[in-house]
Amino acid sequence: MFKACVLSLCLVAVLVLSCLASTAAAQGIGGVRVKAHPETYNGPCPARIRFTGVIQVQHHPMTLNYHWERSDGLKGPVKVFHVTGNTRTITTVELWQLNKPGHEQISATLHVNSGNEHLSSSATVRVTCR
Repeated sequence: MFKACVLSLCLVAVLVLSCLASTAAAQGIGGVRVKAHPETYNGPCPARIRFTGVIQVQHHPMTLNYHWERSDGLKGPVKVFHVTGNTRTITTVELWQLNKPGHEQISATLHVNSGNEHLSSSATVRVTCR
């Protein structure tokens, strides 16, 4: 009976450690950056703004997902990326075209998830379109 209890406890400990190790391996996002091109726009319509997101990867293999969210409420589709080999950075682009004349401030945020790790980064642009 004692040996069975000790064996059961050992098995539980191994399972817990295994789960912790796989959770740590599933995470591994080193950072997320977003930059807008141009950072300000003052010119004729349409204004075309390019948001570039860079995701730093610390571990591989791993799977992460990401999506863009714009300040006008538009959410892009969730994209899944399987990191293999020696990939260390993932670059993604969101294009935004503004057709109406006027002044406004816009932003785009890149949301990245891996396991229970969630990181986001935003960039803001002041747009004057005439």
